[in-house]
Amino acid sequence: MKTALIISAFLGVGLLLPAALVAQQKDSVITLEKVTVGSQKKKQPFTAITPAQSLNRQTLQQINAPSVGDAARFFSGVLVKDYGGVGGLKTISVRSLGAQHTGINYDGIPVSDAQTGQIDLSKYSVTFVQSIDLQQANAQTVLQPARAYAAAAVLSINTLSFSTEALQRNRWQAGLRAGSFGLWQPSAGINLALPKQMALGINAEGVFSKGNYPYYVDNGSSSLNTKRKNTDVQSFQGEINMLKQFADSATWQVKLSGYNSSRGLPGAVTFYNERSVQHLWNEDYYVQSRYRKFFNHNNTGLLISAKATRSYTRYRDPDYQNNSGGLDNRYTQYEYYLSAAVSQIVLEHLTVSASSDAAYSKLNANVVGFVYPERKSFWNSMALNYTRPLWQLNGSALLTTINDEVKTGPAASTINKLTPSFAFNGKLTAHSPFMLRLFYKHVFRMPSFDDLYYRLIGNTSLHPEYARQYNIGVVYATAMKGVVKHLQLSADAYYNSIRDKIVAVPGKTLFGWTMLNLGKVSIKGVDVTAEIDGAFSEQVNWFTRLNYTFQHALDVTDPTSVTYKNRILYTPDHSGSALASVNYRQWTAGYSLLFSGIRYDLGENNPHNQIEGWGIHDVFVSRRFNIKQYALQVKGELNNLTDQKYDVVRFFPMPGRSWKISLLFNNL
Repeated sequence: MKTALIISAFLGVGLLLPAALVAQQKDSVITLEKVTVGSQKKKQPFTAITPAQSLNRQTLQQINAPSVGDAARFFSGVLVKDYGGVGGLKTISVRSLGAQHTGINYDGIPVSDAQTGQIDLSKYSVTFVQSIDLQQANAQTVLQPARAYAAAAVLSINTLSFSTEALQRNRWQAGLRAGSFGLWQPSAGINLALPKQMALGINAEGVFSKGNYPYYVDNGSSSLNTKRKNTDVQSFQGEINMLKQFADSATWQVKLSGYNSSRGLPGAVTFYNERSVQHLWNEDYYVQSRYRKFFNHNNTGLLISAKATRSYTRYRDPDYQNNSGGLDNRYTQYEYYLSAAVSQIVLEHLTVSASSDAAYSKLNANVVGFVYPERKSFWNSMALNYTRPLWQLNGSALLTTINDEVKTGPAASTINKLTPSFAFNGKLTAHSPFMLRLFYKHVFRMPSFDDLYYRLIGNTSLHPEYARQYNIGVVYATAMKGVVKHLQLSADAYYNSIRDKIVAVPGKTLFGWTMLNLGKVSIKGVDVTAEIDGAFSEQVNWFTRLNYTFQHALDVTDPTSVTYKNRILYTPDHSGSALASVNYRQWTAGYSLLFSGIRYDLGENNPHNQIEGWGIHDVFVSRRFNIKQYALQVKGELNNLTDQKYDVVRFFPMPGRSWKISLLFNNL
């Protein structure tokens, strides 16, 4: 009840804030300013000032990606740590900087987790997603929350509900996906275009799966075929979205979202011991609101964002040896967030922006000796963007202040850090297909509550983990005639340096680990992305997307250590993806590939710690049926066509060959 009252009060603030702002406008203003939508238009990835990649809704429907975590694997430079199955945890690392350095935005507002510092992307379904964008360094728009500048890379999840397209007409869809290992995934959503430039959107989805896929344990004469156990998943997520566009073209958006899941956690595969009884429950609820307005002939922009979040996690392990008959840990995390940003065109080619964000986070738990940490965070940014016809220059500075308090024991020291970034792109001539781009960015990540205060291993003396990013790249984009219509190619070389890397170090006993600032990592790599499309005839068109990453991520902490200049954990030298599709009238067929080279699960790179590379092939065929003003799409897919046996995380085998059939009925 207390949480409900807090959320209601917070929503009330969201209601009053834009109302107060709109009340300042004159009643005589009754016409829409014609360029508001245009000012929100997203730049194309291949023309961005820093490396950007995007997967639109059409592409998301053509790949084996039930969650955002699965879809992110199709970006170059991305590593997704996947523990297998429909309900397996999935975290993203961009250019080997770690999940804690990757920012996640959902409909323009940051997602955070102060407890672990990383987001489980398996919670986010792609069913109602319009696009997923990955931006290195800073996002393209100058009008954004200050918190967005704090990440080394930003993964943005965008839905129709927070777009002015929702105002145009009523839309609805209902779908069902079924597949191997007892998968059932029903979904339904509706968007209503209401009078007075308002829209209401409601969507919901459930996932039910046994997840008991077969796998093979190779142990010579004692090898066996068996099935994963404790892999059942039941989850439900739903959203209510409201969008209002005012007469002066200002927009106000409110989202109320909930996620509830119950997941078995299949443990690491150990020969002669298949028992796994750990279980995880999640309950996540939040309300967020955003108000955006351009005025003064669109020379001035205003963005106000707010969010309140409650996240509950319960972890149960009956086999844990203690006097309580196992573990039953329960954590409840709260965060309240407010942001204000302004932008101003001060000269013909110069735009200045400033933003200030504040967040309050706290964590409660039923754990003995818990310190009940609270964190107050403040971000203040200033950015300049200078644009000429042939080149663009962008610079920013972010001041971050973080203060922790605990009920018992010492708290971490207060942090005040100023971090800059710089980016440039340019072309020699207006019609040149080539573009050069480069950027530098300095970021840090604050230790999480677990790093600082987790019982037995937490260390309140930890310093932030710093990362410096350097990038230089070239883009080639051209239109052509014939079978190939468009060709876009980008290649970016980069160097990342991490110092004071936070690592867990064992003590005198197995249970005496502690967190220390010991690590230094040197990361060199090249990301290559290509998109090609064309047509064989008026009725047959095709599309191809290729991504490749070469990366050398080395531990350079201690020259006397056996791990010195060895590859860091789970980082292959070579990885990538491919996607190809062909459309003929109402038919679409496609193929996708994901591959990874060899990796190591421990810091010492020897044959015993080596994990073999893998390649996964998926195919699909879909048919669209038009029934009056409605459409029915039927899709069949075969995943892991060659039944590749592989692990993303060692001893957590991934599913072999599987199938899915999906039905989507809509009026879109």
